[in-house]
Amino acid sequence: MISATSLAVACSDDATAPDPSGPVTIAIAQSLTGQTTSAGAFTMTGSRADSGSTTEELTFGGPLTQSPVPLTYVRTLTGKQGTLTVRGSATLTFSSQTAATLAGTWTVEKGTGAYANTTGTGTITGSANFGATPPTGTLTYAGRLDR
Repeated sequence: MISATSLAVACSDDATAPDPSGPVTIAIAQSLTGQTTSAGAFTMTGSRADSGSTTEELTFGGPLTQSPVPLTYVRTLTGKQGTLTVRGSATLTFSSQTAATLAGTWTVEKGTGAYANTTGTGTITGSANFGATPPTGTLTYAGRLDR
């Protein structure tokens, strides 16, 4: 015979867990580690809070000498709560030979830990300094993560 207490204990994990769905902002500071790779740190705020390291693989859709430059990317965020991988596209627009802005979109590709079964999408904005050694960038991902 199943008692009310055992039924409540069996169901309590999912039934009482708060839903982490909602808006998030992810701030990233990074440096290029190769011609098409970067690494850095991130801080996530909003409906989910986390921080850790990030890596990125870029594919440029044209020469960096002809602005704007379309690009696609895959970014992996490795935080205290798990790993989140996002994929997106953006446009890199140069304002000088060494400075550029970035604007585009992202979509969650996969996640582990607390990010398992997470979906989400949003926008990305940022700036890049190609005059620094190595070149650096600051990015802001804004959007929504859902479970």
